[in-house]
Amino acid sequence: MSDVFQEVEEEYRREQMAKLWAKYRLPLVAGVTVLVLAVAGYEGWSYWRAGQIEKSSRGFDRAAQAVEAGSGQEKEAADAFAKLAESGSSGYALAARFQEAALRAEMGQVKESVLLYEKIADSTSDPLFADYAHLRVALLIADTATYDVVRRQLDPIAKGNGPWRTIATELLAYAAWRGGKKDEALKLYDEVQKAKDVTPGSKRRALEMTALIGAGMKPSDVREKPGQAESLLPSTGSLLPSVTPETPPSSPKTEEQPSSLLGAPEQPSTSP
Repeated sequence: MSDVFQEVEEEYRREQMAKLWAKYRLPLVAGVTVLVLAVAGYEGWSYWRAGQIEKSSRGFDRAAQAVEAGSGQEKEAADAFAKLAESGSSGYALAARFQEAALRAEMGQVKESVLLYEKIADSTSDPLFADYAHLRVALLIADTATYDVVRRQLDPIAKGNGPWRTIATELLAYAAWRGGKKDEALKLYDEVQKAKDVTPGSKRRALEMTALIGAGMKPSDVREKPGQAESLLPSTGSLLPSVTPETPPSSPKTEEQPSSLLGAPEQPSTSP
């Protein structure tokens, strides 16, 4: 008797399963199809993305080799970086634009270099890179632009909490001195000396510039005697802060981290 009940129960289950399948088979098949296509699409995109990164890496390496080849290859390298900046994947494109801007400045194409740095500052969403680009612009125009023009580039950085704030303050002090604002320059150099995150190089330059300004040094002394800056500051060789690297510190938002070609800066502290 129990066998009969068992057979009836099994038959009932089969009927219920058949009804469920008839009712939901299309949504189930569609869902499985979508899942398979999604996985296949992601795998295809990942493969394509890896290929793009590899292509950008090879392009960056070729341009870097042109730089390392020595004098006479700067234009070819700058053009290669310009091409990569337009077509490369995001991390390499940003690094390539920084390198191109640096090479243009090295070749004396200051206007082109300034425009490139401004383009970086306007296009990147990472404040670290944007501030660095503004800092590079200020450094390029510090000896030719008015104090107000330089201050527009540097004020947001000097008053912010980013790692470039002390260097920006130092450069502002130089621009103020060069613009005839002696008291403002001394005030800013004093801020540099007292900053908690000041590097030894910035503090030394601030001390030296404070002493030289107090002794009566004027911008005309440097401009009229181009070789005097080095003799005035034998320990630094320059009145300006050194921010020579063309690829700023790495950021977690950057997808790839190509190596810098031109060395590393004095790394400012990131403590508030």
